[in-house]
Amino acid sequence: MSSSFRFSQLKLGSKFSALLLAVFILGSAIGGLVLSNALQHKAENQVASQGLVLLQTIDSVRNYTDREVRELLQAPLSEDEFLPQTVPSYSSRRVFEMLHEQSGFSEVAYKEAMFNPTNPMDQADDFEMDLIRFFQKHPEEREMSDFRTLPIQGSFFFSARPIAIQNPSCLECHGRPEDAPLAMLDLYGRENGFGWELDSIAGVQVVYVPADDVFQAARQSSVMVMGVFLGVFAIAILALNNLLKPTVIRPIQDLARVSQQLTSGETDQSEELRTHQERLETVATRGDELGQLAKIFQRMVQEVVTREKQLKDQVKALRIEINQAKRSQEVAEITETDYFQDLQAKAKKYRRRNQDDKPADSSADSSK
Repeated sequence: MSSSFRFSQLKLGSKFSALLLAVFILGSAIGGLVLSNALQHKAENQVASQGLVLLQTIDSVRNYTDREVRELLQAPLSEDEFLPQTVPSYSSRRVFEMLHEQSGFSEVAYKEAMFNPTNPMDQADDFEMDLIRFFQKHPEEREMSDFRTLPIQGSFFFSARPIAIQNPSCLECHGRPEDAPLAMLDLYGRENGFGWELDSIAGVQVVYVPADDVFQAARQSSVMVMGVFLGVFAIAILALNNLLKPTVIRPIQDLARVSQQLTSGETDQSEELRTHQERLETVATRGDELGQLAKIFQRMVQEVVTREKQLKDQVKALRIEINQAKRSQEVAEITETDYFQDLQAKAKKYRRRNQDDKPADSSADSSK
């Protein structure tokens, strides 16, 4: 109640300023929230796109190793000999390790997380096992991106793709232990990395990027865009406020001032009243609603001034009539008193006696 009462007591210009300020704050808050979410989503998509490009590059290395390098390296080897360089996963990991040494990829991690790997380093953890099960249940899905939090390392943004066993040559080393090269069995043992099946999802390729990199990119873009947004919005609010003052607020203030003077009976053409009326004449030339209102108000002011003048003239004439009637009444009251009647009778008697004395005096003068 008190806040609404205080706001209702503000002048029109203050109300417009307060409303524009509220619009500015609310618009900035909503715009900032929407913009932050949009930029966050954009940063995630950008990092996910970079991760997928890296995964596609590693896939190309795997395919190159499997199709060209593997045959060249295995040609001089016997069935019992084994070179890790002939394994696509080994070559992809080594390529990434070299790539990791570059400055732009020092914070990026790559892992071929397998359900049953030959190399214990590729063993999938619980989170990665969930990813493998997801792709096994949804073979139509080809990629996934989201956030993951590790107890020590912190939060990471990851991009994952399934590893599908589509090449029969993979089963030479990962089918049955009896079919695997002896050198491989000597190196990795017979317990792990076997029993894979063709056209199955055996693992996932995962690229991990620190979430701080994603958030930092989003914050930098958000600060820059938000600064431009606030600047443009503030300029628009100030321009609108300055435009409203001469075109809306001041004419309404002139209308209110003239109305106040008319209400208080100040119809005399004072300097202040003439100033407000001159401003209204300027507003009346406009073709908008305020111009129409000013025209109607001017006619109303003229009618009020004319009626006020007529009323004053009527009051003046009425006062004269009242004074004359009052004077007549006072004279009547005097003439109707006993004293005045007696005095009037004495005056008549005196005048009659004087008239009677005049003939006697005339006769005496003639006898002489």
